[in-house]
Amino acid sequence: MATGSTPETNYFALLEQRRARHFNAVTSYDRMTFETVVPAEELPLAIWVAADRLGTLPGLVDAASVQKSQRIIVQERASELVDEPYGLVDEQLHRRLYPGPHPLRGGILGAPSELASCTLEDVRAFVAQRLVPANGVLTVVGRFDPAAARRLIEERFAGLPAGKRSVAPVFDPATMTYVDKKEEPLSREPRVTMAWRFPELPHDHAQALELGATLLTFLTDGAWGMRIDAGLHEYAGESVFRMELTLPYDEPMSVIHNDADGFLRMLTHKEMPLDLVQAANLQLDRASMFGLDGLRGRAYALTRVELVSRSRQSVAEYLGTHWELERGMIRDTARFYLKGAKLVMHARPTRPKPAKKERQ
Repeated sequence: MATGSTPETNYFALLEQRRARHFNAVTSYDRMTFETVVPAEELPLAIWVAADRLGTLPGLVDAASVQKSQRIIVQERASELVDEPYGLVDEQLHRRLYPGPHPLRGGILGAPSELASCTLEDVRAFVAQRLVPANGVLTVVGRFDPAAARRLIEERFAGLPAGKRSVAPVFDPATMTYVDKKEEPLSREPRVTMAWRFPELPHDHAQALELGATLLTFLTDGAWGMRIDAGLHEYAGESVFRMELTLPYDEPMSVIHNDADGFLRMLTHKEMPLDLVQAANLQLDRASMFGLDGLRGRAYALTRVELVSRSRQSVAEYLGTHWELERGMIRDTARFYLKGAKLVMHARPTRPKPAKKERQ
């Protein structure tokens, strides 16, 4: 996606010559993102690249580029999953959380067997159906004249066939809790992960769960070395709530599982103190402000509002919804959603640290 249709229109080379500071492509749960950061006076070139890419993508895909990309993704899987602590555990968790025929069953990078069987025709069909203007969100942030930018966008994109808007697939959520186990060869710390999938989660409910996830991370103070990591991820059509409890020493997985259940009950059965709720709100605000401090973060926030929010909200309104929630709603929302079926993954180290005989 960086080469261009001819040597003279090599996108990366053109942008590099015009002092581009950043040029990259990122794939996530529900989108492909092409990012370019250029000096303000080079906005016309950046918009031309975005439009030309959409108009010429089918012709850029050939057997050589597909084979090269397959090798690159295999290398990425090796560095990001195989050689990372809990990487293969997370891959198995993903496979269990999204059973076939869910399109995310192979994770973001894809299962090795799927990558190997992907053909040139498969990629061309995907490009023709999915990478079309009707599925795109174009975001421009920085120092520019909005009227001039709109004219450039209309000039470059108006002649492109819109294509057909894709609809996110809908799958029934899990109906029963499933416990799986996976050996962890790299990390020496046992971990229990609990994950829930929710279709069509309302934004205020998502914000309540995100506040709850932040509160869960406050519950361990390090006295015993326990660590909780929790969060909510929203994407097109679905959301995932995930909580991880990690111990720095060996314990039976059943004990860690029970500890994780205990922390979860503190969220689903108790109304958190006001000072903790305020701290959680401020934590979400700080995360948002750090994101908005850079151009890429601002573009991400605008895109997220467009793709996730169903109402025409400003970024400030969208990011500030959590302040409108009462403490009781956090508990009630968590109780409603987190009492349902979930996936539990036990990551057992092959070389755990010695067990701690007693806690003091």
